[in-house]
Amino acid sequence: MQKHPQQVDVLGELGSTRYALLRSYRQDGTPVDTPIWFGVQGNSVVFRTKVGPKTKRLAARPDVELTACDYRGHVRGDATTFAGRAIVLSGGEATEANRVLRRRYGWQWNIVPMLKIPGVVNVHRNLPLGEKLRRARDRNIWPDSAIVRIDFG
Repeated sequence: MQKHPQQVDVLGELGSTRYALLRSYRQDGTPVDTPIWFGVQGNSVVFRTKVGPKTKRLAARPDVELTACDYRGHVRGDATTFAGRAIVLSGGEATEANRVLRRRYGWQWNIVPMLKIPGVVNVHRNLPLGEKLRRARDRNIWPDSAIVRIDFG
């Protein structure tokens, strides 16, 4: 796996896969890897995450790495690792990025995060059925979620 601190063809390589492994860092420098769904927005990548430890890590240490992977986070052998900086979006920027993500993943966007999938940690999987049904129809950003943008280069 090659590492590139600058944008080589981030959007070309990542745009051809549905999942990327996000590596963020704890305050002590320990890496934390998480597979994510993402969308390409301009020269950046955007993704949704639950407000919690990951958003706190990204606010404290915005330097991240992104590598193409499968849905369980297994990195492809020929994948390049790209360095970027993450920022948690708000307002209109978050709303537009959420639209990009919904367009890319379609009906799966609000359904898959609530399913129990072996080997995958979906943080919304234990919601009550009524709340799952409400969120499945909700086209807005969920109250306990954040939209993050990663800029490269």
